[in-house]
Amino acid sequence: MKVLTRISNHYRNLSPSEKRVADYVLQDYSQILMMPLQTIAQRSHTSEATVIRFCRALGFTGYQDFKSALIPEVLRSASQSDLVEPQGDFERTVKKLRSSLQEGIQGTLENLRMEDLQAVVEAMHRAHCVIIVGLAGSAGVAKVFSGTLMSLGIAASVYSDRVEIERRSLLVHPSDVLFAISHSGDTEEVCVAIERARSGGAYTVGITNFSPSRVSSLADITLLTTTREPMLGSYSCSPRIGQLALLELLSNMIMAAKTDNP
Repeated sequence: MKVLTRISNHYRNLSPSEKRVADYVLQDYSQILMMPLQTIAQRSHTSEATVIRFCRALGFTGYQDFKSALIPEVLRSASQSDLVEPQGDFERTVKKLRSSLQEGIQGTLENLRMEDLQAVVEAMHRAHCVIIVGLAGSAGVAKVFSGTLMSLGIAASVYSDRVEIERRSLLVHPSDVLFAISHSGDTEEVCVAIERARSGGAYTVGITNFSPSRVSSLADITLLTTTREPMLGSYSCSPRIGQLALLELLSNMIMAAKTDNP
């Protein structure tokens, strides 16, 4: 997983001081390679120990390991922040947006584990009903996925209202599969739905952009998108594009499995 994507995915779980290091890195990561540990600590108004903890929180052994992993991204000049050019350069804006979306989709698909996808596909084939829940922006994605599954001959229902989600999650059957979609991974109603579905014996699948998160800790299997956090946060369209790409892959795997085993 790319370093900047990893920072975005773990950001909400960092301590306040570690977030200051993350903010500084994201602000101008191209300069980090030339900085010793002491400098980044000073410029992020933290300590050397905090910088090291930040690196380890992302899964690196230390600051040097973090910088080494960052080299390819610096060489590719991969920063996609501030998509709107101050001078209204439309062509440049389009190029940045295209690159950002391509990066998000590619990162999402490349970082999925085949064994997780196969387990989810097999569970859906066995399911009496696939229940899909999602609020706000994730609600539209849930509805699209529900329609796709039904077109493939899989019984599916979608719930995007808080009260409906609460009521339906109390009625799950052990033969059901619950799909819980939450970009943040912390949507309260979605997390409660996972807990109730698991209590009822159902198989649960979480789709989120952040791990660790409540969704990733609660679901039987978590499928991660790797969308860099945009200026509009979860209200942006870009998180939905990553979710749809992931679900399109699942749909194609289901269709292929049905062709092989009619």
